[in-house]
Amino acid sequence: MGTLVNILTALILFVLLSTECDAVEFTVNQFKHAKLIKKEELPDFKKSNTISVLYYFLKDNPRHRGFYAEYDKSAEYLGLYNLKLGVVDCRDADNLDIDRCSQLDTPSSVFTYSHGNDLLALEIETMFDVNSMMSNILQLVLLREVPILQSEKEIESFINKHKGTTDIIFSFQKAIGTYEHRIFMEVAYAFHHKFQFAISTSQNAVGGLVNPPSATDEARIWIMMCSQVPSPQEDCFVNVYDDRMDLSSLANFMRKLDLPSNFDIPGNGTSHPYTPDLGLHLVYLFYRDTTKHMVQDILRVAGNQFHGKAAFLTINVEQTLPEMIGLDSFPPNTPAIAVQFETKGKPDLMTEEAWSIDSAFEFFVNKLHEYNMKPKDGHMESPSDVMDIGRDDDKVFPDDGEEKDRYREEVETEDDHVAEAVQRARRIKLDIELAQALTDETFTSIIKERNIVFTLFYLPFDHRSLAFLRAYGEAARKFENETDRPFTYVNCYDWTDVCAKEKITQYPTLKIFHQGKYLKDYGGMLSIEDVITAYKLLKQEKPVSLLEKNDIEKFFNGILPDGSNISGNVFVVGLFADAQSKGVNTYQGVAKRLGDQFTFGINTNGNGKDFVQIYGCSGLPCIVVLKKRDIVQPFVAYSGDVSSAEELSKFIEQSLTPSLAELTPSLFPRLYKQKQPFVISFVDDTEPSREMLEPVQTLVRSGSFPDLIFCSLQSGDGNSFGRQILQTYHNSTSSSLPALSYAHLSEGKVYNYMDKSFSKEQIEAWLRDIQSQKVENQPQFLLKDGKYKPRLQGYHFMEFIKEEESMKHRRVPNNRDPEVEVANIHGIGFDSEGNEVHHQEEGSGRPEVVDDSEVRKELIDLQQSRLYHHAKERHKPPHKKISDDQSQTVAIPTGEEPEGPITSGTDASGTEDPNTPGTQGSGAESGSTPSSKKPIIHEDL
Repeated sequence: MGTLVNILTALILFVLLSTECDAVEFTVNQFKHAKLIKKEELPDFKKSNTISVLYYFLKDNPRHRGFYAEYDKSAEYLGLYNLKLGVVDCRDADNLDIDRCSQLDTPSSVFTYSHGNDLLALEIETMFDVNSMMSNILQLVLLREVPILQSEKEIESFINKHKGTTDIIFSFQKAIGTYEHRIFMEVAYAFHHKFQFAISTSQNAVGGLVNPPSATDEARIWIMMCSQVPSPQEDCFVNVYDDRMDLSSLANFMRKLDLPSNFDIPGNGTSHPYTPDLGLHLVYLFYRDTTKHMVQDILRVAGNQFHGKAAFLTINVEQTLPEMIGLDSFPPNTPAIAVQFETKGKPDLMTEEAWSIDSAFEFFVNKLHEYNMKPKDGHMESPSDVMDIGRDDDKVFPDDGEEKDRYREEVETEDDHVAEAVQRARRIKLDIELAQALTDETFTSIIKERNIVFTLFYLPFDHRSLAFLRAYGEAARKFENETDRPFTYVNCYDWTDVCAKEKITQYPTLKIFHQGKYLKDYGGMLSIEDVITAYKLLKQEKPVSLLEKNDIEKFFNGILPDGSNISGNVFVVGLFADAQSKGVNTYQGVAKRLGDQFTFGINTNGNGKDFVQIYGCSGLPCIVVLKKRDIVQPFVAYSGDVSSAEELSKFIEQSLTPSLAELTPSLFPRLYKQKQPFVISFVDDTEPSREMLEPVQTLVRSGSFPDLIFCSLQSGDGNSFGRQILQTYHNSTSSSLPALSYAHLSEGKVYNYMDKSFSKEQIEAWLRDIQSQKVENQPQFLLKDGKYKPRLQGYHFMEFIKEEESMKHRRVPNNRDPEVEVANIHGIGFDSEGNEVHHQEEGSGRPEVVDDSEVRKELIDLQQSRLYHHAKERHKPPHKKISDDQSQTVAIPTGEEPEGPITSGTDASGTEDPNTPGTQGSGAESGSTPSSKKPIIHEDL
């Protein structure tokens, strides 16, 4: 008794505490950065020259409180970009007549406007944090400047369009709305007047680019040097961004990329633009007039390859003093190379006397490798030190990134379109009021009280259950004005005992009960029309008695003896000499079993003998299947054993579809279930197609091939699935219409009718040759052997549990973010005790958010500066293409040594040398568009 009291006390305390927590209501006054918009301010707010965003606040929703905080934070950051985020308080009496305030689905979206026009409604489910909000809104702002390219052709056309004019910053993003997408869009906002940006979310589309992303990569960025390409036939040099994917690193890289890749002293001046704050590596190349061409060679190779990572200073030692560039002296021999990392300290000079491009590259690469291996604290890490991290007792376990990837890929790649549709429809109110919910107390009584009962057994978290539940409720609504309401449902999550007693093993399951007893499981399509038709058919007499000739004649015309129309498109008539005739009992049994799919009529007094010859029977008994919508074969007589229920049932069920049906995705499963070969007529709306169908229809009427499924497939539209199947079967993209194919799907063989003329005799002979295996040629196409099963293996949860248990006994480096750990346990927006965190205090963000804010302000300052708005020609770095009237610095008379600044990719005449290595790729991290398969310049690169 004491234990029971303690449990009740704990429950009461829990309810009281929960009520107290919910009592803290969120109000619009808690928005600090999103502007509160009044009704009279709405028109001006929507007329923004850029993008304005509005959230209509109808009432506090505890599930949306995390969104409120993120929306307010986004308003602060996007305000720097002159983008306004506002809130309309729909609870204010002055705002009640605003249209959005009266719509139930309004709180589930934020609404965007520009120049007074409505743009997109962005759903909260895709705008759940600062990253998704900022990236989506900036993508809208820059939709023209940052296009989304989803195919190889679009990407190729985009690159060709900008060859010779602009460099391209192209990114693959695994999804729109991620942190990586956000920082890319922020950088694009600041630099889109200097570079051309574009993105793609299709991994197939970017598969041909240099170093394509793997299945686990969240993002990848390519730098395509297209402004230097002299003709559309040549490829752009491509580099891959390989630094950290955060705003600070990417913004800093773009600043470095905006600078020229090389600077000549004194040709371009005596003060170079590579300031220490950029962190660029400087490569000093010393030359004299006699050795200038040797320095140019290395610039052709390395100028583009290291652009954004290292800058090259070419120094004419005959025209420059060491102190002018902060050096003590120049090397005695030229050419010479020295390296200064991150523009700090003294340059490290190569001491080898023999000069070559390979030796210079080897020196630079070795120094770069040494620098990268040296951590910030000055301790040199060896490869073995790196391998020892995370090792304990000779057991190596994956790091956090590998662990995350192992669990993530299956979830993101196996999409469930039914689940997505259910999720999107969940805000529309589910109308299930006219279908009665059954419990363990009401289930048995309702089944016994009513003549016919449909009962849906479902789970509330199963998406297919929820998809059908909505249609089921609409079907019940059709009986609103009738006293007979047959539709009921059982929530198997709440009433497990009821579902267990009924032996429910899959969901959803629709059972039919008749006169208090189980009749059958519903096996038709899960649609409103089919469920209602099944109920109407079950209400009828099975079979319907047809006593008089007039009744029989009306039934053949689709009318019941009481004058009502027959439900469904297919119905069956059985004509017998008397009630004791052979097959009567079999027919009546089949009528009861298939009574929810077809209307059955029966005559057992011989009055049907006058209709026998009309419908293709030789005499009584005569069973005919009539099909309202089959224009090729509106009726077919059964010629099998009338005493075989199995044969008769199979014949009737196969007659459910038209004899020459148009193949559709919804019809295909029903036909495929018959396990028979398909004869597919690929047609369009032209006269040749109609002429081809005539002999096919004649063959169908003759009944010469009862074991084949004849169907047609509309293939006129180039993008239709019919056209795609035709091209696949003929292994050609130029297949003409009409066409005819024999597809034996179970054997994976496809035969194509190759004769130009379509006649009944030729088609019949072709089909018989295939069936008798007398066809001389092999099948023109073989289908891949496969099974309909999940694309990915399921989770082995027991193995995961065992692995987690074993991991507890290993030494794991304590480098996990405590906020992430708390979020994994309690969810986002809750503290370590499981209490909801109310975002009311300033300055509680992460340190990197503060850093990002500083970077963001610098980007905005850059975007708004006078320097940023210079004419493009004046701001172009020396290596970029310039007009003819400005080319004196690179136009060198024949036979003379150049005296102007050295530029990468030019020979002594100042023109591009197509044979220089400067246009070659550099292995995994650089190359040419659309892909680079050229030799690597240097193995270490």
